[in-house]
Amino acid sequence: MTANTKIDERAGHIGPHTWLRVGFTMFVIGFGANLFAPMLQVYRQYDNMSNSSVTLMYGVYAAGLVPALLVCGPLSDRYGRRAILRPAILMSALGSLILMMGVTGSEMILFFGRFVAGFAVGMAMASGAAWIKQLSVHRPVAGPRRATISVSAGFGGGPFIAGLVAEFLPWEHVLPYVVHLTLVALVLPWMWRTPETQPREVVRDDGAVVKRRLVPRVAFTSKFLWAVAAWAPWVFGTVSVAFATMPTQVEVSRPIVFIGAIAVVALGTGVAIQPAAAKFLERTTPQWMPLSLLGLGAACLGMLSGAATVYLQWIPLAFLTAMLLGASYGVMMVAGLSEVEILAGKDDLGALIGVFYALTYIGFFVPFVLSLVAPIVGMITCLLFGAVVCVVSMVPVARAAAKAVH
Repeated sequence: MTANTKIDERAGHIGPHTWLRVGFTMFVIGFGANLFAPMLQVYRQYDNMSNSSVTLMYGVYAAGLVPALLVCGPLSDRYGRRAILRPAILMSALGSLILMMGVTGSEMILFFGRFVAGFAVGMAMASGAAWIKQLSVHRPVAGPRRATISVSAGFGGGPFIAGLVAEFLPWEHVLPYVVHLTLVALVLPWMWRTPETQPREVVRDDGAVVKRRLVPRVAFTSKFLWAVAAWAPWVFGTVSVAFATMPTQVEVSRPIVFIGAIAVVALGTGVAIQPAAAKFLERTTPQWMPLSLLGLGAACLGMLSGAATVYLQWIPLAFLTAMLLGASYGVMMVAGLSEVEILAGKDDLGALIGVFYALTYIGFFVPFVLSLVAPIVGMITCLLFGAVVCVVSMVPVARAAAKAVH
């Protein structure tokens, strides 16, 4: 019996809710990764760390995440999804354990903990998204939406809960991470026995074993460049500005919980809009109006709203900014994963998802760049420039769509 046959037989017994095991695992890993957002204010307020230092901590986890994505996506295609996601959830817990040691005030410990947390997310994202798609045998088109909602819910829930815990409970340096470790302990036995859906090797009709590349060839094509890569960094670039940069630009009495509230609004909007984005993509999107163009439009409006927030110092406008930037994130995530599914071959889906996610996570360095540039030119100027860049980014996307029509 071949590996493919075993997988096919096992897939026949996959229930309609089996994907939730992986979905909740990705939720918990996302929760642990992004609970750090309100902790930025904890380290500013209680440890007197500089704004550029803590925003670099926030972004440095992309240094662990990107290589993990590029390596573990193809590895999950080769060795199976379970072989990657199991150690990912354990590494996520390790990241929180290291970050708890940041109570000593050591910036190096915090940088290392963020790197480990990022590596865990990188392991999980590509393999988990591909696994959820393969487990969604009863509703195949729901795969991308289920994957992004699972991660986005964790990304939003993490900072919201951590913000409340750090603001109103003692041991603000430790308890938020304890919450994450508790969630890991709860989900671990449930996900451990999730059915595998990926054969360890794929054999062609002629008997040759398919060799998988670290980066699929399609990632180097002009189609992928203009349809996905040209705007991918904006996916997390926009939403990270919403909850890592904007809350510091408005004077509030409870800054830690405010960051958590902004984060849950931004990422909650991203989650809420994804079903509508998926329906738009499936039913009504003409070729000349790609979904990513709508996402870039929302990003532009969000940047303009952010500039107005800084100028007017009006708190409700900060929440509107978070909604617009969150909507941009949700729409572009669905657009990107859907485009990747179309472009990827059947044997390199995990690898191409990894490339897409790696490009999106470049955006996590945007708050750090703003922390360096804004003191020189002003935050309003930075946000207005961001709006211009969004508009400029629309041009190659629109051209690529026009070529597809003709």
